[in-house]
Amino acid sequence: MDRLIKILSWLIILLGLVHTGFAFPIRMDTRTLWFTGAGMAIIFAGLLNFVAIDRGGSRFTLLVGMLVNGLVCTLFCWALFILNEPQVYVGIAITLAATLAFFVKYSTKVDVGNPVAGR
Repeated sequence: MDRLIKILSWLIILLGLVHTGFAFPIRMDTRTLWFTGAGMAIIFAGLLNFVAIDRGGSRFTLLVGMLVNGLVCTLFCWALFILNEPQVYVGIAITLAATLAFFVKYSTKVDVGNPVAGR
């Protein structure tokens, strides 16, 4: 599961880099600032996934990873109402897959202090 999460995390980071890269040829105004900020948020969500699974990941960090990916997926779904563009569908697919991967890893994780808690 870690390998899948790493691949999805790299895809999320790549999507954020592409998103941020498209902001720079545009004129400098508040829209560009929001566009760049959204791209950076996508990048940070991908980086957080790596932190969440570092050294096996605790149940808490896995929960945080699942919640962050779920929130970003929700924001992509919200963006569909404004931007009916292919990149939004890609963002939904990647972040939904990451959310589900974290859910599976979280639900099968055995807590070291309480071996029954993860079952």
